Amino acid sequence: MYIGGSVGLGGRNARSDVAFVQDLLALLAEQDLRMPEIQVDGISGPKTNNAIAKFQTFYVKLKQPDSRIDPNGRSEKTLIAKAIEIDKDLIPTLVKKHGVRRQTPGKSGAGPRNIHYRSNAKRVVSTYTENVVKLAMGFGGIVKCDISSTIRTMNDQARIMYGNCASFSAATSVSSLRSARGWGYAAAGRKVEEVFFENKSKPRAEVISLMEKKIVSISKGGVRVSLHCVPDAEYKRNNILDIPYSSVEVSRRKDFEIALMGMSTEVKNLRYRQPVKAEEYISRLIIEDKCWHLEIPQLNKALPNAKAPSAPVVRYGNRPGLVVGCALVDDWTDDYFGKFLDDWY
Repeated sequence: MYIGGSVGLGGRNARSDVAFVQDLLALLAEQDLRMPEIQVDGISGPKTNNAIAKFQTFYVKLKQPDSRIDPNGRSEKTLIAKAIEIDKDLIPTLVKKHGVRRQTPGKSGAGPRNIHYRSNAKRVVSTYTENVVKLAMGFGGIVKCDISSTIRTMNDQARIMYGNCASFSAATSVSSLRSARGWGYAAAGRKVEEVFFENKSKPRAEVISLMEKKIVSISKGGVRVSLHCVPDAEYKRNNILDIPYSSVEVSRRKDFEIALMGMSTEVKNLRYRQPVKAEEYISRLIIEDKCWHLEIPQLNKALPNAKAPSAPVVRYGNRPGLVVGCALVDDWTDDYFGKFLDDWY
């Protein structure tokens, strides 16, 4: 984005950054009587901090505003988006006036995005799928994440389920296991877990073998114990993967999750308000206890780039919009994606 360091309470407060933010806040004060008037003097004091806190409350919707605007943070992105909504020509003018500049991708957090495969994840996802994930990363403001699981064999699934069951030593049944860990499989998975508890005193390899046989038996009836257990041909048509929460920076998890929701046709286990939909690339998103489960059909749609204008920015009514495929992403005041397409400006 534009400021080189944080502005406000506890921030670096470089004079040019502070003046840039103050000018934007002053513009909002002219439009919204809830916002306090502020002097543009390049000095971050109590009045500036208060104005930032009010802005975070009314526009960023933070329950606990911190009175600070960080480079490429949610508050700066929202402030820029609001300014563009009011006057599309304002940002270039203020950039020149205060001597600030757009930060490079490396500084803004919108640079190269890296996906790391964990040891148990087979590297079978397509380049298209990786680019869909990277697009969500760009919208969410993250530069790295992990893939912890992709396609699984029946033996993989049995081994994973054995580990899940064995890690709760106090559990003596499927129901007590569910209670102990706070979640459980559907009926098919519970049948496999029953095999574990019926044979848990036997050697590990033998129990896993018995669990695998149960999974195979269930699959012959057309039921999958896990969404990851699919034939190779089917996986090539519809990539399935898990991204663990632990691989994403804590402060960015909500942003990333909302980005995924906006790109998904079906979302299960919503934690946040459903954002305005952009182009849908993900057929199903399941928000699980430890990871995001994604199913991405191999439609090979054209992908926009969240850090470079590969799709045209157009005018729609009184607000700028982004053409993504044949869809127009509008409503910058409350559209999640409007807040995160920072590098288009």
